[in-house]
Amino acid sequence: MMENASINAALAASDCWSDVSGASFTVVGLGKSGISAANALCRRGADVFCMDDKPEAELQGALKALDARIQVQCGGGPLGRRGDLFILSPGIAPHTRLFRDIRGVALAMLSEVELFYRLDRAALDGRGHPMAAISGTDGKTTTTLWTAHLLEAGGLHAVVGGNIGDPLCDFLDDLKDNDVIVAEISGFQLLTCSALRPRVAVVTNIAADHVDYFSGDTEAYITTKMRVQDRMGPGDAFFINADDPELEPHRQRLQAGVPFAWSPFSTQGVPERGLGFDGVNLCWSLGKDACVPILPAAELGSLGRHPITGLHNVENALSAVGMALALGVPLDAIRQGLRTFSLPAHRIEPVGAIGQVRFVDDSKATNPHAAIAGLRAMQLAAGDKLVWVGGGSDKEADFAELGSVVAELGATALLIGQTAGAIDAVLPASVTRERCQSLEEAVARGLQLASPAGVVLLSPACASYDMFRSYVHRGEVFATAVQRLSAAIAGH
Repeated sequence: MMENASINAALAASDCWSDVSGASFTVVGLGKSGISAANALCRRGADVFCMDDKPEAELQGALKALDARIQVQCGGGPLGRRGDLFILSPGIAPHTRLFRDIRGVALAMLSEVELFYRLDRAALDGRGHPMAAISGTDGKTTTTLWTAHLLEAGGLHAVVGGNIGDPLCDFLDDLKDNDVIVAEISGFQLLTCSALRPRVAVVTNIAADHVDYFSGDTEAYITTKMRVQDRMGPGDAFFINADDPELEPHRQRLQAGVPFAWSPFSTQGVPERGLGFDGVNLCWSLGKDACVPILPAAELGSLGRHPITGLHNVENALSAVGMALALGVPLDAIRQGLRTFSLPAHRIEPVGAIGQVRFVDDSKATNPHAAIAGLRAMQLAAGDKLVWVGGGSDKEADFAELGSVVAELGATALLIGQTAGAIDAVLPASVTRERCQSLEEAVARGLQLASPAGVVLLSPACASYDMFRSYVHRGEVFATAVQRLSAAIAGH
C-alpha cells in the first residue's frame, strides 16, 4: 500500500503519465466515460476499482464492457479507497455531498478528459497530440464538428470525441502521429481538469443552462467554462466571443496580458484583430486596414445537405475558422470546408414539407438561448407564418427573453410538456398560444396554423426527458409525425 501511495503521489504531481502500472484508481460512475477510463487504466497495469450507486441488475451492460480484472462495487457502500486517484463521472455536481466526500478521501480528482490528456502526453516524445477544445454553452457540438471538417478539408486527420460521440480514452490505443484531437468539453468535465492544455480552444458563448449544477452560482459556471484556457501558454491560441456580455470580465483579463495568443470573434462587426461578420462576409482581420474576406454567409453549407442559416451559425463558423487557421489549415481549404459542411441532425434540420408549409427540427435547442437562435434563424418569405413548438422537461430556466422574441417575430406558440405552463405565463398577450398533449398533435395543429405557407419549428428550449428518451428521440418523433401526416394527406 505504501508503494501504491508513492506511485499515486508521483502521478498526481505530473501531467504526463507514461507509466501508471502499480497506481490505484477509483472510477466513480459506470457511464460511457467511466467504462472507457477504467479499461484504459487497466490495460496500462493500474489497480482499478469501480463504483456505481445503481444496483447490479441495472449495470449488466456496463459490467460486460469492463475488463474482467477490474473490481466493481454496485448499489452504494463504502466510498472507495482513501488515497486513490479518483476519476469522476461528470454527473457528480460540486455542491453534492458525494463530491465533498470524495474530495475528503481522494489524492486527486480527475475527469475522463483530464485522464486522456495526461496519458496522451506520453505520445510523440512527451508532446502529446494537438487538441482543439470547444467549451461554452450553445454551439459546442456544431463548432466541434465544423472544426473537424475544416481540418479534414486541409488534409489533417481529426479525431472527434469528448462530450459528443465516444469518450477520448477510447482512442488512446489507436492514435496516429498526425492525428488532431477535436474535443467538445462540458463544464462538468472541465471542473476536474487541472493540467489540460489544448493547442487551440474556444468559448462559444455563455447562457443560463446547467447553472443548477453549480447551485445557481452563475460566475462559478462561467469560470468553469473558461478553465479550458487556464493552462495555455506560448504557441497556443484561444478564441472568445466578443459579443457575449457575460464574458466581458474575462475578456478584460485577457487584454491585461496572457502568455498565449487570443482573438475575439463577433457577428456584430469585424474586430480590429480577430474574426467577424460585416453583414455579408465572414472576415479575418489581421490589424488596421488588413481585413481578409473569407466567405459570404449565404454560402455556408451551400454544397452540403442544405444551406446553413442563422446568425448563431455564423458565430459557430467563425469559431471553427479561427481554430483551423491556428492549426495551419490553408484559407482556400477553409472556404471549401465552410461550403461543404452539413449541420448534424436535429439542429435546424428540414424534415419535410406539406404544400408550402416547411417543418424544421431543432430538437437540440434544449435551453431558451438556443431556441431564440433557432427562431431567429428561420428565413420567411413575405406573408409566411411562423409556428413555434416549445416546451419539455423543467430545468428551472428563465423563459422571459424567449417569450419576448416569440412576440417580436409574430410566431404562434404550440406548447408541450412539463414547462408548457411556465412558458405560457411569460408569453405576451399578443402571442397566440395553444397547449398540445403530444408532438404528433402539435405537428397536425402546426400545419393548420401555418397554412397556406410558413414554417413549423420544433425548438423546445427545454430538455426532453418528460416525454422522450433524449433530444434525438424527440426529433425523430417529430420527423415521423410529419411523414405520417404527409402520407395521410396524400392518401386522401
